[in-house]
Amino acid sequence: MNTNNKQKGITLVEFTIVGSTVLLIIFAILELGVFLFNLQSINDLTRRTARIAAVCQVNDPEIKDLALSEREPQGLTAGNIVIDYLDKNGGSVFDPTNNYDDIYYVSARVENYNYGFSGVLNFLGDNGVITTPEFETILAAESLGVERLSSDGEERYTDCKK
Repeated sequence: MNTNNKQKGITLVEFTIVGSTVLLIIFAILELGVFLFNLQSINDLTRRTARIAAVCQVNDPEIKDLALSEREPQGLTAGNIVIDYLDKNGGSVFDPTNNYDDIYYVSARVENYNYGFSGVLNFLGDNGVITTPEFETILAAESLGVERLSSDGEERYTDCKK
């Protein structure tokens, strides 16, 4: 009996096992890279939202839409963005529209956003869906939409439209 005949095809089996394992690892690394990119996008979204809220009128309904105008992760909506106006001690200002002078900081955060893995890593979390951590950015309040007093002493406001 020839030992050479017993070894036929073993190379193909070994290549299949090793090759599929290597491809699995490569695709998992790519999927983790996309996940980390989306986390960075969420972090940037909080920074952008806080910046827009610091220079636009308090409680302007377009702030969240303006912040979402760039590339955001799939499934992220304005409902995931929370904007708070803070006093000098970091506490929330009650009725910021009427207590305008008490606002020293603007806080923007993304909460309750669920990221869904696909493909290789869909065994993580609840069928591939995990809740991302909350991201928050706090900036000093700037103009809050007030440009300056007009010649007749009236406040003029910045128009924060797209």
